[in-house]
Amino acid sequence: MTTAFVLTGGGSLGAVQVGMLTALHEHGVRPDLLVGTSVGAVNAAYLGGPGRSADRLRTLASLWERMRRQDVFAVDLRRWFGAVRGARASFFDGEGLDQLLRRNLGYELLEQARIPVEVTSTDLVTGQGLVLDSGPVVSAVRASAAVPGVLPPVARDGRTLVDGAIGELDLLAHTAARGVSDIYLLPAGYPCAGARPTSALGAALTALSLLLHRQLMAQVNGYRGDARLHVVPPLCPLAVSPADFTQTATLLTRARGTTSDWLEGRHRLEDASVLALHVHHRPPHTAAERATHPEEGLIR
Repeated sequence: MTTAFVLTGGGSLGAVQVGMLTALHEHGVRPDLLVGTSVGAVNAAYLGGPGRSADRLRTLASLWERMRRQDVFAVDLRRWFGAVRGARASFFDGEGLDQLLRRNLGYELLEQARIPVEVTSTDLVTGQGLVLDSGPVVSAVRASAAVPGVLPPVARDGRTLVDGAIGELDLLAHTAARGVSDIYLLPAGYPCAGARPTSALGAALTALSLLLHRQLMAQVNGYRGDARLHVVPPLCPLAVSPADFTQTATLLTRARGTTSDWLEGRHRLEDASVLALHVHHRPPHTAAERATHPEEGLIR
């Protein structure tokens, strides 16, 4: 029996996945394959690194709790002016993410990962979705996380690569074709409780999160693979922007708790309904309310 974890994108909401991963580990669910997109590629590549999974999860949580927006999205006004004039391909240079990966991953090539790691990317010229499973891990993850216009494209193997969330690729079908028996989908989620973007970066990351979420719903609804598909419920209600790195500790704790509840049968949904796009006019305050009125505010 083999198990794959599929980790999606979502900016700072990638912290949610760390809570999910921790709960899965605590309940004895171990991955034999990690497939990541965008920030999910960062988490997958880190978890697949050297050492014990328990230790990697603990240090990954610590890294997320220390991370601030400027660590990845440091403002450089000269670069911004260059981007506006058309002299730069992105508003941020990507060096913060590059240094973060080089300091912490602990291995150089994807094929050296302790747990096999695959990351997705998109050919900016053709729109083709790609799966990277060999070669330099840092450039692969940077390519997977390169939100167009926000972070620079990555030149790799003669292609110009950007964020894996925008490419034409059925991630679930690809993963099932790898011969696994179980797929756990870990969606970072999207703000459903009134977290309106207040910056250009927030708007870009929120829009990309919504795009990926819609793709996930379509892929889950259309899934016909042989592997059993388990959709880990995203956090709901969620009022945190994908550009907000100040709520990490709360996201980690909530995701760990809700995923534990799900694994223990207190919240057991296995289809796309748990991913339905919706808004909350008044977020449910108690567990009883959430259980009784999960459909509150659903967009029909």
